[in-house]
Amino acid sequence: MGKRCVVVVVYDPEQQHAKRPRPNDEEAGGALVPYNAAAAAQHVVEDAQPLNAAAAAPEPQLVVEDAQPEPPCLRGHVLHALGLRGDLPMHFIDKKTVTSTDLDAHQNRFRLPSEGVLERLRPLLTLEELHAANLLYDPEPRAKKPKQLQLPAPPETSTSSEKVVKKKKRGRVHGGLPVRMVDLAAGASWELRLSRWESSHGTIVKGEGYLDFIRRCSFKENDHVEIWAFKQHYFRNFGVIMCYDSVLHLFIVKKDSGAPKTCRYCPPPAPAPVDESSELKLLAGPSS
Repeated sequence: MGKRCVVVVVYDPEQQHAKRPRPNDEEAGGALVPYNAAAAAQHVVEDAQPLNAAAAAPEPQLVVEDAQPEPPCLRGHVLHALGLRGDLPMHFIDKKTVTSTDLDAHQNRFRLPSEGVLERLRPLLTLEELHAANLLYDPEPRAKKPKQLQLPAPPETSTSSEKVVKKKKRGRVHGGLPVRMVDLAAGASWELRLSRWESSHGTIVKGEGYLDFIRRCSFKENDHVEIWAFKQHYFRNFGVIMCYDSVLHLFIVKKDSGAPKTCRYCPPPAPAPVDESSELKLLAGPSS
């Protein structure tokens, strides 16, 4: 049999009230703690609410950049005169300053701001319309031509005195997207074409009848204008055709101090009332 150790402990009565070391947290994890209801009542939070009763966070509101008020007379007269619905959505495209080239007869085109075309006008068009306007793909950056060493020109001779006329390089021809321009004073133009040039990557509106329209417009060089776009789509309700497709309309609105307050389609003002007594006095002539 193995040996057993016998430990003899001497009891000391003075150690009964002596301080003992505090047990570790791990050893006291399962210890029972008496509940004091009076002490717990002092720490009750009166404004506590359940989680499902808390107010939901407000939804973030969509901030529309460059939000502008709609042009005057748009829904009251212009849309009705064009044969379009009065509740069409209007899309602000961009602002610009009218340049001399926009009014030049030799240029014969109206240039649109590139930022507004790419960011606001292009999302409104279908794939077919983007292809027609040459806006379906982003243009490739133009490669810089390497610098060439310029040699001195040879002396002129009798045979080389004639000037050689170089042919101007022509870019790719695009049919363009059918559009109509609208102005408060000029009304609507004939059907024009919107297209993007491959040479300068500029988006322009051109076509026969542009010069006649631009001469009747309310804006001139250096005027600040806004460009809006709207288009009517085909809609059918229970077999009944409510409206047909329309071409894209570009509304050019002058924003300077001299902007017109009325449009071409506004009804004429009512004549001022005439005083009948004054007319009778004029007919009767001066009293003797």
